[in-house]
Amino acid sequence: MSISPAEIRHVRLRRRLVGVKKRDVERELDRIAESFGEVWRQRQDLEERNHEIATQLARHQESEAMLRKTLITAERSADVMRADARRESERIVREAEQRAREIVGEAHHERERVRIEIIRLTEQERSFRARFRAMIGATSSVIESYEEDTGEADALVESDQTTHAE
Repeated sequence: MSISPAEIRHVRLRRRLVGVKKRDVERELDRIAESFGEVWRQRQDLEERNHEIATQLARHQESEAMLRKTLITAERSADVMRADARRESERIVREAEQRAREIVGEAHHERERVRIEIIRLTEQERSFRARFRAMIGATSSVIESYEEDTGEADALVESDQTTHAE
């Protein structure tokens, strides 16, 4: 059980016939009360400071807990975002590869179609030239035969020679 400095100041000692001087005792009691009062004030100050520190510690612990939760949430969110981004990038790459295969396939088909068309056109050209040569040859033969029949071949040759001489 503790007593306060004020209680020490109000302590009254009983007197005896043979005893100590009252004034000395009161002076000592005052000195003890003052010293004890100083210690009492320091204890009160320390209790208040301890309470303030405990309050600050509680706030800091709450902040730390909240920061830990926030950090864990942020890490989880970052992990989810990374996983989503990885899945999305893999999907995009797969789609791009599929589209590239389709484009290459279409290009091969188009190249083959063009190659076949070139072959077909080359054959048509050869066929046309062969028919054209045959037609020119046949026409020339018909004309020569006509000229021979009509005697115009000699007249044309003379006419050509006259034209060239002039």
